[in-house]
Amino acid sequence: MECKKIIQLSKGWSSYIWLIENKNGKKFVLKEVREKSPRKDLAQREGKMLIRANNVGVGPKIEEINFEKNYVIMEHINGTKLFDFVLGKKFDDVTKKELYELIKELYEQLFLLDKINLSHNQLQVGKNILVQEKIINGERKFFPTIIDFEKATLKKNNKTKNIGQIESFLFYNPHGIVAKKIREKLNLKL
Repeated sequence: MECKKIIQLSKGWSSYIWLIENKNGKKFVLKEVREKSPRKDLAQREGKMLIRANNVGVGPKIEEINFEKNYVIMEHINGTKLFDFVLGKKFDDVTKKELYELIKELYEQLFLLDKINLSHNQLQVGKNILVQEKIINGERKFFPTIIDFEKATLKKNNKTKNIGQIESFLFYNPHGIVAKKIREKLNLKL
């Protein structure tokens, strides 16, 4: 795929994340290994896990994996990190029903990952879940997309607990600002 880099979205410990555009103007995300990274199998790990997730309808859709050049190109999700979404001003206007539907959809995705024994391993702080706002049939809805499968693993004997990775962050942490805001919005008590 011929693309040009538009802007660097993120720089992680082992990779760079770029917003790229193809010759038709369609935007994608390029994740490529950093030169100094000791982890040289980014395309293999991220690609393998993301393919599995995509097979059950989870994660950004893969467009291309290049093992030789060690990169993955995937669908661009124009969203806000769940952590930032809950702490942002817009969250004040989110209804109880909208938040419930967002969490329900997230749990359905986590259940699908558990079902295929794929453990994400980096969900506990809500930074690897993007939230998109869409208008469908005149109604506002928020949709989660789980991203960054580089550190995901396959667990045998169905020991994955993706839901457990995020439950404390969303609800149970007595000192967590995100859990507090969600509990208040949903009228939940510890």
